[in-house]
Amino acid sequence: EEKWSQIESLGNTEEMAGNCALLCCVQRQLGYMAAFHEGNVGAARVVSQAPALPLALSWNGAGQVYGTSFAGTADCTLLEHLLDCVERAAKDHRFPTPAPADVKDIVAQVSLLRSFADISDSPFDWTPGVHGIWYSDGQQPQLVYLPQAVEELCRDDPDNAVQRIMSMVQRRADAEEEEFSLPEGHVLYRFETTSGECPISTLPLLQTRTIVDEHIRQLLFLKAARLKLNGAVGGSDTPRFALLSTEKQLGRAMIVPTEGAYGNFEDLFDAELRRDPPKGLQQVRRIFVISPVWDCFIDGCGIPEQRCAWYGNFALDIPLLEELRSSKVFQVLTVDQDQRERSIEALLPFVRSCVAQDQKFTLVPILVGGLMTEKAQEYVSLLSPYLADPENLFIVAGDVETLTETFDWERLSDLSGGPERFMIEAPKFVNRADQVVPIFSALELFLSMMAAAPKREEFLLTRYW
Repeated sequence: EEKWSQIESLGNTEEMAGNCALLCCVQRQLGYMAAFHEGNVGAARVVSQAPALPLALSWNGAGQVYGTSFAGTADCTLLEHLLDCVERAAKDHRFPTPAPADVKDIVAQVSLLRSFADISDSPFDWTPGVHGIWYSDGQQPQLVYLPQAVEELCRDDPDNAVQRIMSMVQRRADAEEEEFSLPEGHVLYRFETTSGECPISTLPLLQTRTIVDEHIRQLLFLKAARLKLNGAVGGSDTPRFALLSTEKQLGRAMIVPTEGAYGNFEDLFDAELRRDPPKGLQQVRRIFVISPVWDCFIDGCGIPEQRCAWYGNFALDIPLLEELRSSKVFQVLTVDQDQRERSIEALLPFVRSCVAQDQKFTLVPILVGGLMTEKAQEYVSLLSPYLADPENLFIVAGDVETLTETFDWERLSDLSGGPERFMIEAPKFVNRADQVVPIFSALELFLSMMAAAPKREEFLLTRYW
């Protein structure tokens, strides 16, 4: 009741339940990190200010339940408690998966449970339609019936609703006595609820960017050709990677071959990270992927449009991408345009190698097209601050061997202590004398970001392979 009083002090409790339902929809459609962000700084941020309460979530469609989950008490915020509950509901395979056409009709219903009273000694002291029932073995809930569930179960015989529910509890408790009784240590509660709903249709229509069949055929053909070439020349066609870290050896960026998976380079990359994982990758929550365009022309840099929420199984960072769009500096690619462009998808295997299988993170894809110096500085000022955050990782497409004509990549001892040298070399590379008009590639843009980043003197090129 003390926690419920705290929630009441934050405003209307029904609005709180409605905000919880909204966040459930955001998480289902956009991913954990999008819901976490919305619940911390977005329209539903009040949820992050509330303490965790027992709650119930259900996904309801037209005459169909697509999932349920319950959560007891916990020492965290209501937001964290809620998002964990959504994840458990997604893993409950007792319920059917909705057809794509039916998703828009699904409604999230969240019930916040309150006014708990122990009725173990008076199990019939509750009112159907007003109270729900929570039966626990003293450690974990065994049966939970919301008030609306009781009404649904006993619709045909409402006068005997209490007796019917108590019979179910007794069977669950394996109690054989004629009179109702619970095993020692077991507890029966009644409770009341405050509920809120949110239809998924409230959110904008979203799409997932997938890899088209033609790209898969091209990928397989080029992989086979690359393997044949390597076998013919003794494997001399070796790609080169670079790792950028801080003085504390925290991995901050990876420079990878532009061809990515089309060059059959992902196995070498993955093997090196498994052999000697860079420090800090486990704390990464956002990955920027910066790559030059292959299949389309962009004036400047491009990012996905609002409707695009996923790149395959990778959730996009919806709030940050919207912030970048609002700058009016980035070109916005439609889902169809994005689908035809292969450059980012070629680097996604590198993304997967950098994070653990169950690690939560979001993706920020940035395509680099025709980019002149004046325009490049706008992108540098927008993106360079993100280099200072250890929760951000950059994967940048570029040719490591061509960084400069004079920089000796084999002398790792020079790299470990030479951030000043690297920062001096970067502007030379960006503004080569033999270029009539300086044009920035993805790697050149990233080097300029580094030169403008906070604490840039801490960055080191610590590994090369």
